[in-house]
Amino acid sequence: MDRTYLKSKSKQQLKDNLVVSIIAVFIASIFIDASNLKNGVKFFYGEGSYISLDLLTILFAGVFTAGLNSFLLKIVKNLGTPEVKDIFSCFNYYLKTLGLYLAISVIGFIGTLLFIVPGIIALIMFSQSFFILVEDPSKSIKDCMLESQKMMSGHKAEYFVLQLSFIGWYLLAGITLGIAGFWVNPYVKITNANYYLKLKENI
Repeated sequence: MDRTYLKSKSKQQLKDNLVVSIIAVFIASIFIDASNLKNGVKFFYGEGSYISLDLLTILFAGVFTAGLNSFLLKIVKNLGTPEVKDIFSCFNYYLKTLGLYLAISVIGFIGTLLFIVPGIIALIMFSQSFFILVEDPSKSIKDCMLESQKMMSGHKAEYFVLQLSFIGWYLLAGITLGIAGFWVNPYVKITNANYYLKLKENI
C-alpha cells in the first residue's frame, strides 16, 4: 500500500473539512480517552475526584468510537457534508458498540499480560472492527472481529509501520503542549479511515 499517497490524500481531505474535523475528533476523544483527563481533574479538584472517568471511558468509548468512525467514513467516502452530530449517530446500537469495545479491550489486556507484543498484535488484528460495524450495524460483534482479523491478515506489520510514521507529528504535538494535536489527531484518524477503505479493495 502506498503510504505516502494515503497520507497525502488524508491531508487534503482534512484541509477540506478542517474545522468540523477538529471539533468532532476533540469531542469524541473526551469520551473515548476520558481516563487521560485524570491528571487535569486531579489538579483542579484534588485526590479521589476522578474515579468516575474510568467508568465514563468504559460506558462511552465504544459508541463514540463508532460515531467518530461514521464521521470519518463520511469524509473519506465523500458521502455528503460531515457534521459534528455524526459522532452521536450510533446510540441506536449502543449495546453492540459497548460489547465490541469490551471484547477488544479484554483480549488486548490479556495479550499484554502475556507480554506486550501479543497485546499489540491483538489490537492491530481487530483495529478495523468498528469501521466494519459502522458500515453494517446488523453484523454481530463476533462477525466484526473475525472480518477485521481476516482483513488484517498479512497487513499487521504494514499497519504498525503506518502508525509509527506519525511519531514525528506526535512529537510536534508534545513540543507545542498539545496545540498541534488539534490538527494531528484528525489527520491520523482520517488516514486510518482511508487505510480501511484500501484494505476493503484488497479483499
